[in-house]
Amino acid sequence: MIIDANPETRTRRYRGVSYRGPIDAAKEAVSVTDLAERLAGPGVRRGREIAFRCPLHDDHDPSLRVDPDKGVWFCDPCLRGGDVVELARLAWGYDQRDAHIAAANLLHEFGHEIPQRPPAWFRKQERQKPINDAIEETIKCNFRRRAFKYIVLPCLQLDDSPAEGKAEIAAAWEDFQASMRRIGR
Repeated sequence: MIIDANPETRTRRYRGVSYRGPIDAAKEAVSVTDLAERLAGPGVRRGREIAFRCPLHDDHDPSLRVDPDKGVWFCDPCLRGGDVVELARLAWGYDQRDAHIAAANLLHEFGHEIPQRPPAWFRKQERQKPINDAIEETIKCNFRRRAFKYIVLPCLQLDDSPAEGKAEIAAAWEDFQASMRRIGR
């Protein structure tokens, strides 16, 4: 068994419940022919396929081939193809990571309801809230220390004696911490 390591030729997989919901709903609710007609205008029937002017590049002759039975499309000059979500993603300029957003916009564009996140997603967010808050507080603390070290500390005129210097640094650090708390950081 040979595994293809090239990400361009592998089958794209969208992970996560909140990603699959809108993508699957868009694939079921919107046909690729309807989207191609909305993006490129009327198409030309060529056998079982319909040819449209490709919205992905400047196209003079219809080169975007849509197979309505299979629900897929392919553009010969672009060398791209896929399902209705992939066409919407590419036509509207979304990154591959934002395919679920393109699918939600596709559903909205065609007047369908966008699936909501499941209750398990909200429970997971509540479980992770203390950890996320701790991470955020750590980031803020690191920012304070670096700001003090690189901005405040060089501005202090410290004496050469180590005992007085440590006391001045400690006092300056307390003043800095208090000012950061006042501004809400």
